[in-house]
Amino acid sequence: MKIAVMADSTGYLPQEIIDKYNIPIAPLSVTFDDGQTFTENDDFSIDEFYKKMASSKTIPTTSQPAIGEWLENYEKLKNEGYTDVIVINLSSGISGSYQSATQAGEMIEGINVHTFDSRLAAMIEGSFVIYSLQLVEKGYTAEEIIKELHEIREHIGAYLIVDDLKNLQKSGRITGAQAWVGTLLKMKPVLRFEEDGKIHPHEKVRTKKRALKSLENNIFELIEGLDEVTVFVINGDKTEEGKAFLQQLKDDHPHVNVQYSEFGPVVASHLGSGGLGVGYFPRKIEIN
Repeated sequence: MKIAVMADSTGYLPQEIIDKYNIPIAPLSVTFDDGQTFTENDDFSIDEFYKKMASSKTIPTTSQPAIGEWLENYEKLKNEGYTDVIVINLSSGISGSYQSATQAGEMIEGINVHTFDSRLAAMIEGSFVIYSLQLVEKGYTAEEIIKELHEIREHIGAYLIVDDLKNLQKSGRITGAQAWVGTLLKMKPVLRFEEDGKIHPHEKVRTKKRALKSLENNIFELIEGLDEVTVFVINGDKTEEGKAFLQQLKDDHPHVNVQYSEFGPVVASHLGSGGLGVGYFPRKIEIN
């Protein structure tokens, strides 16, 4: 058994990890109403993307990898002698990436395709990739790895803050927020990923400072009692704010493995400017 690990682009893995393990990545893309497209495996300026989003009258649309993209990668892995491929996907609650990867896996012969719905995004999704590679190195079978991933998925979580709900509302990526829309004014919405893999409202607070404190309180309450865990600050375009928050968490929780990462255009198109998340993965993952 020779096992590969693959992912879609919304795991936002550091390039050095992708290169080290030669991880195939199926890119998602974002298209604006004037036709300009940002594909997540392209070399583009994230600053340019945010400027484009700020000036656009409509929110961009996101596109999952085509079935042909998955098939091409599966064929390549098969030709390289792999018998199995584990595919880690963005939450099926907010994207069709998992469904496309699964459908493509049912169409190919000669390699066993094991798709996994992370039910999350960004570096929590990416952590499943890194951890799967660690298990491959330890000699686990593909079936054993998938079983382990399902068990871990019961012990992950993430909370988010956004400056407003406009992008999430218009893209249909938030559930049960109708009562909030139009009532926030200067309130800061705190959101969370729930077990259905969708984003739900959690609470409203009055300031950004209180919103960040809510993220911290919620996550560190969830991880209490876990012997091994990684907490991720997952940031958007407010780099200085995100890194200051990271340092605060490290100072407040010196015995916890806290890591910093950023999300790209697909997640940013849903959260808008000012989006930031805190999530956790119940294993030690190092990316910084």
